[in-house]
Amino acid sequence: MDIQWSLVIFTVLTGLGGWLFFFVGLNVLLGKTDKGAFAGTVAALALAIVGGCASVTHLSHPDRMLGALQHPTSGIFTEAVLVGLLCITLVAFLVMLKRSIAGTPLKAVAIVGMTLGVLMSFMAGQSYLMDAIAAWNTELLPLGYLGTAAAAGAAAYLMLIAAQKADESAVSFFGLMTLVAGAVSLVTTVAYGAMAGVFAGSTALVYAGGAVLCGSVVPLVFGALAWKRPGNALVAGLVALAGALVGSCAFRCAMWLLGAGLYDFFGLI
Repeated sequence: MDIQWSLVIFTVLTGLGGWLFFFVGLNVLLGKTDKGAFAGTVAALALAIVGGCASVTHLSHPDRMLGALQHPTSGIFTEAVLVGLLCITLVAFLVMLKRSIAGTPLKAVAIVGMTLGVLMSFMAGQSYLMDAIAAWNTELLPLGYLGTAAAAGAAAYLMLIAAQKADESAVSFFGLMTLVAGAVSLVTTVAYGAMAGVFAGSTALVYAGGAVLCGSVVPLVFGALAWKRPGNALVAGLVALAGALVGSCAFRCAMWLLGAGLYDFFGLI
């Protein structure tokens, strides 16, 4: 079947935006640096909005989107609600930043946004689960969505605070977080690939090189570089982000290729 690029873009961008804000929120909770909060939140909001718009374009009749949202048990409904709630939370967070509202209220909103960001990346994969396709009938699929998005979000935040010249201790810490996120991506992508038989199929090279090497090993290695050498964090973050985005796309493309036939047969796309 054809790769549904609009859905790939939707899940990559919203996953990146959600996890970028996760690390913005983590910094608010830990107080590592005063850099990156406003710019990171604006970027996360833009990514969520653009990603949400991309999801509409996969429908043969985008004007019927409201009809699709009338089914609260559908994946489309869940994703739309999560994107909407995240955007509202991010706007509230930005308003609080502009008004210099700090302390417990800001941390509470940050926690809500962090939770929504993580949920959104997971539910984007959860919505594809179905018994009819073995490779789509495992919780490892949404975990792979979550893991690849985490690596991208961590790398993006690392690059952002490095560009804004945050203290080296803060940059080093978020280099470590990028390493951890890359490790999570590595575990989830390898686990899903092994379960789905990707490494023995026609997509093995793309998956191993894209999702595993670029999307997981690269953020892990360059996160470690930023952790140990924070002076090189800007370049390390940029390379880690580029690799993570390639990996996110490769993971999602492999999922569509593994589902060949069923969606076309029923005319669901």
